[in-house]
Amino acid sequence: MPVSVSAQAKKPLTSSDLIQMKTAGFNDQTIINAIGANGVSLDTSVQGLLALKNAGLSEKVIDAALASAGPKPASGEASTDNSGLPDEIGAYAMVKDALAPLPVEVVNFKTAGTLGMAFTYGLKKAKFQGIVPGQQSSMRLKNPVTFIVRCADGTAPTEYQLIQLNPKNDSREFTESKMGLLGASGGVDRQALSINFQRIGHNTYKGTISDLKGGEYGFLAPGALASGNGASTGKLYTFGVTE
Repeated sequence: MPVSVSAQAKKPLTSSDLIQMKTAGFNDQTIINAIGANGVSLDTSVQGLLALKNAGLSEKVIDAALASAGPKPASGEASTDNSGLPDEIGAYAMVKDALAPLPVEVVNFKTAGTLGMAFTYGLKKAKFQGIVPGQQSSMRLKNPVTFIVRCADGTAPTEYQLIQLNPKNDSREFTESKMGLLGASGGVDRQALSINFQRIGHNTYKGTISDLKGGEYGFLAPGALASGNGASTGKLYTFGVTE
């Protein structure tokens, strides 16, 4: 059942909101879509997460809430340190000489084939499909596009894979996430677009692309790969390019 979100209701969902939706009988995907549309503001402590689980919310929904949670700049511009570089981990774009955070959206993975056969008959790889609710990102950019990536300690900018998304009705999709018998590997290597990053600060890198085709794109966050049960979620930093 789709969720209609009015301008008045356009505010972050709380733990109470999620529990109310579960009690009202909304299915997992509808709750996840609502999280993607509104964001969340909830208690992410162990006690807070246990309260959600005890209320009957699935780990899939809780994972989606965690992926969407986190502080976000109120003005649409990035919070920066004294050097002018972002002080929050994530992906950003230069918009009119100002640093703007790319919207964080939840990506849901499902098998795009017969994953069970990969385990039953010993096949080496299986494809996964990533699905992002909604037809387009709220961030619209024009060529050339300059990106800034702030990485976590021990993470390289190349782990933020830039991919083009294919609009499908009320969602955006991509494939090619691969999995071997022992777990996810390879990512979306054949769909990943090339971008050269240069280090400009501590864990901070800059790259520019001048010839992106019009369409929808996203940076797949490190670790956002499908797991063996085909029900994983992750984060995608999204944007669209207008020609």
